[in-house]
Amino acid sequence: MSSPLFFGLSQTIATISPPSSSPDNTPVEITNLKALGSYNWIEDEIPTIAIPGRPAVWKDQSLPIRLREDLGAPFFDENIARNIGFLLETDLLAIEVSQAGDPEFDLSKENIDIVTNRNSLRKLIKFAISGGRYGGKYTDQFRIDAQLAPNGRTVILTRYEIPRRNQQTHGAGQLEQKSNGPQQSTDSKPDNGRAQHKPFIGFDHIFERMCTEELASIHATDSSGSDVSLRPVGYHRIVRYDLLGLRLLVRSRVDCMQSPLRPQLDLPEAEVDSLSKALEKTNLEPEPEPSKASAPLVQGEDSQVRYVKFGEHVPQDLLMDIKLAPNGKVNWNNVYPQCFLSQTPSLRVATRATVQGQDFVAQLKTYDTNSLTTEHERQAQKFRNLISVLKQMRQSLQMHGSDFPLAFVWTQRGDMTVHHIEEKTKYLSDKGLGKF
Repeated sequence: MSSPLFFGLSQTIATISPPSSSPDNTPVEITNLKALGSYNWIEDEIPTIAIPGRPAVWKDQSLPIRLREDLGAPFFDENIARNIGFLLETDLLAIEVSQAGDPEFDLSKENIDIVTNRNSLRKLIKFAISGGRYGGKYTDQFRIDAQLAPNGRTVILTRYEIPRRNQQTHGAGQLEQKSNGPQQSTDSKPDNGRAQHKPFIGFDHIFERMCTEELASIHATDSSGSDVSLRPVGYHRIVRYDLLGLRLLVRSRVDCMQSPLRPQLDLPEAEVDSLSKALEKTNLEPEPEPSKASAPLVQGEDSQVRYVKFGEHVPQDLLMDIKLAPNGKVNWNNVYPQCFLSQTPSLRVATRATVQGQDFVAQLKTYDTNSLTTEHERQAQKFRNLISVLKQMRQSLQMHGSDFPLAFVWTQRGDMTVHHIEEKTKYLSDKGLGKF
């Protein structure tokens, strides 16, 4: 067990084999979808979120769109988020604040089976469809730590982060370290006195920055009463739904939202004339803009996370993910599970083309649930296998880890191994577990 994924783990106490790939006609449908919370991260050294937050808005542009490579760092250093005690803290805080106006809401009555982020589910799918064979060089090995809530039903999955000391000594950079938001780039050190360019952040992030409106700053007041300006960035949404007998609570990052349609007035000509005459007699002096009130920054109870109330609930049908596809070739094996597991209803795919050394978006195409029906049917077995694996993981916890977290490790081939965690890291507190 030389891999850093096995750091602080016991010997194998159980194994989980990939499910059989035998055909199954059970319909794969998501039901009882409901958004329980949402938030933006705030670009700040202290972990801070805005609840319920607001996604960036897509902005239409004429094609072709030249992709600029000089935009610098992406929106947010997600490593700031990792400094908090437990990543699920932000989700629970967002749900608590978002649902505060509903006296009937009780998280424990939601009967959640699996609490996770979308990234962990996508990793588990890779194992679930592997058939025990080598997953290939583009398939990541992973470790997912899991806790069982006192109700004996709810499983909380935590993506394991390799300690930085091990990343440097074990070459762990080959493992996927991508989070649900972009990573921060930093300036390279000078080489022989020559300043180096900022690292290339990738066309996906460039496209996102160029085709969405940057969110306005939030005016807030800190604990000392001072006015502060906060910059909201990556938007995350927590949804609850039922899938093949399990109820999941899933957090995922949403790229943007479509601009809400403005209502069009279709008035008869006579009414237009009458309205025009009335307006001529009206004083149209602009009213002074109301002063922007500062929202207080609040420290979450028993939490390292601060929050500020900002934004509004966004209807599910306005949400949209965006993808950049070289020459229009979409890797649906990766992209479709991402859309399905987050239940983001629209996907806008941009075709990237290179002409005379310059990169452009040459075409845009939007997909919805109806246009992806064939893709859903083709990949349905993935989700059946995923649910089977999740049920086996819960059985392992009920048998071996009802009082302690367990680690589930897959090294790109064979079975997934189960271990006791001898060197504890950051997990959800007993109080947090009790909320389920």
